[in-house]
Amino acid sequence: MPNLNHLQLGDACRDWYESPAGEYALASLNDRLEEYLSEIFGYFALETGVLIGKSHFLEHSKVKTNLTLGRANQQGDIVAEIEQLPVDFDSVDLVIGSHILECSAFPHQVLREVDRVLVSQGHCILIGFNPMAWWFGRRSFCKRDGQSSPRFYGVHQVRDWFSLLGWEIQHTSYHSFRPSFLRGKVFDRLENMEKWGPLYWPIFGNIYMIHARKLDVIRPPSKVKWESAVAVLPGKVAINPTSRSSHQRGKPYD
Repeated sequence: MPNLNHLQLGDACRDWYESPAGEYALASLNDRLEEYLSEIFGYFALETGVLIGKSHFLEHSKVKTNLTLGRANQQGDIVAEIEQLPVDFDSVDLVIGSHILECSAFPHQVLREVDRVLVSQGHCILIGFNPMAWWFGRRSFCKRDGQSSPRFYGVHQVRDWFSLLGWEIQHTSYHSFRPSFLRGKVFDRLENMEKWGPLYWPIFGNIYMIHARKLDVIRPPSKVKWESAVAVLPGKVAINPTSRSSHQRGKPYD
């Protein structure tokens, strides 16, 4: 059975946000992000992932310059692959990533790149699908051509990965508790699930959001050579973008 490739999975993720559960999740994420971003300051913020164009997360940012990074099938201030960011070491204060782990064949490398570009004490906010959700159902992403189920990463697994990088978890929240396959009046009648879910069964929300902070780490000198690259950004702003002359992708997590 063929696998759902990661560009197709990105499209499927965006489609999910057209459902009533997805629309509610997006509004809930936006409200919670407004709280998080009110206390984050700096010079450069970068948003990437499937919700570029659907979300307005950066509207709440207190960071001076806010940029978007899209993949080949997306529009953004920068177009690149998240596994190989054209951004220099320690140059970004905030990264917001929506479904960037499940939409990559190399989630380990994605987190390493985020760790590389963020300044010390920088912030990363990750949004992902919760495989523990009661009603989530991976089949909703595999309706075409008999494709096999994609892999999703749970909160505890992602938190462990951050811990291995020496990061500190600031907040974890869950969003959208109603069955994602429901529509219309039936969906509306279950509105109380959004009230009681965070109180009594928070780990079963359709979506999770993790806010992590990069701690001070003494790093050995890098032996990797870097070459200058050109990235045109709004208002002729540059964040000292670079690209690796050679790149080795990490192995996917087990």
